[in-house]
Amino acid sequence: MKLNTLRFEITILHTAMLSVVIIVFSGVLYFISQASFQRTDQLLRIKAEAVDAAIRNYRNAMGDAPQVLSKAVQRTIDMKYEGYFSIKLKKITTDWVNQSQALTLNKACINFFDRDKKNIISSPHLEKGLRDLFLEFSNIPPGEKMAFRTLSYDHKTVRVITYPLGGDPSGEYFFQVAIAQDPIMKQLVNWLYSIIISFPLILFLTDLVGRRQAARILAPVNEITRMANNITFQDLSTRIKSKHFDIEMVSLIDSFNDMIARLEKSFKHIEQFSYHVAHELKTPLTIIQGEADLLLRKERSAGEYQEGVKIVMEESERVLRTIEDLLLMTKLDYQPETFKFEPFDFIEFISEIVEQARLLANYKNINIEMDIKDLEPPLIIKGDRLHLRRSFFNIISNAIKFTPQGGGISVLVDSDQGKIISSVTDTGQGIAAENLKKIFEEFYRADSISPGSGLGLNIANTIVKLHQGEIRVESKIGQGSSFKIILPRYNADIPSTGINAPLTLSGV
Repeated sequence: MKLNTLRFEITILHTAMLSVVIIVFSGVLYFISQASFQRTDQLLRIKAEAVDAAIRNYRNAMGDAPQVLSKAVQRTIDMKYEGYFSIKLKKITTDWVNQSQALTLNKACINFFDRDKKNIISSPHLEKGLRDLFLEFSNIPPGEKMAFRTLSYDHKTVRVITYPLGGDPSGEYFFQVAIAQDPIMKQLVNWLYSIIISFPLILFLTDLVGRRQAARILAPVNEITRMANNITFQDLSTRIKSKHFDIEMVSLIDSFNDMIARLEKSFKHIEQFSYHVAHELKTPLTIIQGEADLLLRKERSAGEYQEGVKIVMEESERVLRTIEDLLLMTKLDYQPETFKFEPFDFIEFISEIVEQARLLANYKNINIEMDIKDLEPPLIIKGDRLHLRRSFFNIISNAIKFTPQGGGISVLVDSDQGKIISSVTDTGQGIAAENLKKIFEEFYRADSISPGSGLGLNIANTIVKLHQGEIRVESKIGQGSSFKIILPRYNADIPSTGINAPLTLSGV
């Protein structure tokens, strides 16, 4: 496995996390066991000090005879009320029995021996094998006053303290006090030892499981990589199936599939766009080439040359208009920040456009009427005046183009709920219902003989959308069409989002 792979990092993370958990758990067990050991050792020390004090009290009360020590030890170990010889001994015995019961010394094992490890007296219930084990581990380390040991015998675990009689490690006599280890404490210690011993195996198994888990987690990534390597611009129809992956990976795969779908749509759009551009430029260039060829074949009259040059100029202008429209579409799509939004009077703006449009309409004897509803002045809009002018002019000139001679066009301006509504209605041929959704598409023309490049309405719609507006169309064949341009009315008291507002362009 390579070290700079995500699979390796996941495996290491998986192993490291489990290792940390095991180490922390082991540390907790260790501290609990140490605290328990300290508590047990403290209790053993208290019991040993009580035994030492009891032996010394009996010796002081019974005198200095050689056999007194063994009797004092015996009475201490017996912990009984019987055998009183004097009032003093009676009080010592009574006090000792009460104290030993409070310290539960009757459940402990006591072993008394000399420096040579010769056993002298032991508790009646102390087995010989366990007593010999006590003596084997009865040494007190140099510089210490006592010693503690944990010993196991016959499936039993006991904690033992070795204590010098009188508290002097250099003395002749010693004794041991032992109590059974707490079962819970024993279990904790066993767990701790088991974890320490099995830790390498746990790490190995964790690493193995981590690798398999990482491989399963990264399976969708490998699948995406494989699919991405096989995808080319010639075939973008491939999709990754995500039915057996985790939710997070399903989301990743869905995003990848969506991206491929968008790319496929973009490629198709570019292909269609390139086809339409080539088609739109090919026709006028072919006409220009044909006219130039005719003029060069033989001598022509001045009138014929002028007519040929006129045709070349008209087609050249058509090519230039198409190129300008394409450049504008590119700017609208990729450089919308070039728009300059400024507040201006909409009535003055639309009136100027209508007056200019009347000059075009006069050639076809078309009457353009303008109707402005009773609105509270001023009617202010915030936008890019130059581009909005092009949008409105495209719509009005389009109405002039498809309205027969002697027809009429009306421009109505109204306001409603913070919106400026402008309607351009003509008496032209109308648009079929199935074509209403297509008229704003690039290069769309109702028929192949229609003048223009088919970009005017697409540009107009895009500009209006960039101004947070919309265009609605109603039309009936033989009765004409009505284009309704809806734009937000500008209020200086309300911040305007302008070009920074979210925008989704269609057909650009």
